[in-house]
Amino acid sequence: MKREPLFRALRCDKLCLVALQATVDLQLNQRTADIPALALLQVSEDALRTRAAAICDELSKTCSGLQIVIGRSTAKAGGGTLPKSTMSSVTIEIVPNCSVVAFAARLRNSTPPLIGYIANDRFKLDLHTIFPRQDDLVIQAISAACRK
Repeated sequence: MKREPLFRALRCDKLCLVALQATVDLQLNQRTADIPALALLQVSEDALRTRAAAICDELSKTCSGLQIVIGRSTAKAGGGTLPKSTMSSVTIEIVPNCSVVAFAARLRNSTPPLIGYIANDRFKLDLHTIFPRQDDLVIQAISAACRK
């Protein structure tokens, strides 16, 4: 570490090793559903589509002027950890009654922030990136953004 000071900044500390140990223990005990990232990857497309339909139904009640549809997408797992691996996913696609860029900015500035992406002049949320327990927060954020 004296020769390479960068190693001091990049070395694993006790907290990192404890987290790694807990993850390995869950893997060895075949409890991968308790690992949040793996739990999201294991959700079926049918389950995602059911959640998307419920979210769209709630939003149609509270947000007039928004065009909301359920779409399909291809997602990649991880930030480059599996570069050739893709999976089909379900998106909620919103065409707002204002600029899609402004709508996305409102959602990013909401509490908590809602991060999606813009494609084909639509704001899209990939449900593989949202836990089911967060669905109500998504509905609240979008409802608040469409009222502004």
